[in-house]
Amino acid sequence: AHVGHGHPRVVQAIQQQVQRLNTNTRYLHPNVVELARRLVEKLPEPLHKVIFVNSGSEANDLALRLARAYTRSKNTIVV
Repeated sequence: AHVGHGHPRVVQAIQQQVQRLNTNTRYLHPNVVELARRLVEKLPEPLHKVIFVNSGSEANDLALRLARAYTRSKNTIVV
């Protein structure tokens, strides 16, 4: 269904969401903390850390850095 351009109820819903929305986790926001807590509750016991990033390339870079820190090796195989 289409409600038209600039429908007052849609505009109001967007305005309300934008007031709560946090798109950058450099600045701590209660919703980010709550999401992390809820994610950790669903993870198995040894997993209790959550790291939010804003892009796939940032996630890949972080994964590589974490792997290198854990293994203490800079050798990398990309498949």
